[in-house]
Amino acid sequence: MHPTPELANLLRRTADRIQLQRWGFWDREYRWQDSTRCNCGLLVREALGWDAEQLSLRIHRGTWRSIAQTAYRTATAAALTLRDPLQQEPRCGVTGLRLGYVFEKMAELGLDCPEDFATLEELSDPVILARLAAKGLEQVQRNHALHVALYMRELADWIDEQLQAQAQLSRLTQTLHRSETVAVSARVHLS
Repeated sequence: MHPTPELANLLRRTADRIQLQRWGFWDREYRWQDSTRCNCGLLVREALGWDAEQLSLRIHRGTWRSIAQTAYRTATAAALTLRDPLQQEPRCGVTGLRLGYVFEKMAELGLDCPEDFATLEELSDPVILARLAAKGLEQVQRNHALHVALYMRELADWIDEQLQAQAQLSRLTQTLHRSETVAVSARVHLS
């Protein structure tokens, strides 16, 4: 996972919608067994502004772990390439979008490997589980809508903390670099 402010905001919006069950007249129920109404399915729908039918045209079957593993393959350690999960149907018949579009958009937001989808679907990230346990939620259930909402909010908080730490480190590095530059400049002038 690549922490981004957009991903933190997306997680919070999705958590709010799950908790309030505001997905539309016909699909008010959170359903872990349905790849369009589960943890990852609802996150993707919120990110792309799609309904269950639009997502089901691109995500035909399987768990999000298997769908993501099919969609992603790593070309090198530094570069991520995506391929269409259904090679026989490279474009959606309704929208004309490439089927890999879902995962390209999610990678832009910060979910950039299959494990990111797997841990969100299973609610299994040990850091997030430990944080929830410290707040009194020790038995997190992957298919309990309230637990999913709490997990997503905690993950968003963790992302915010990571981003703040990165910003502080960047400022500290810049300060140290400026100090070193001044020190070198002073030595040059003294010589």
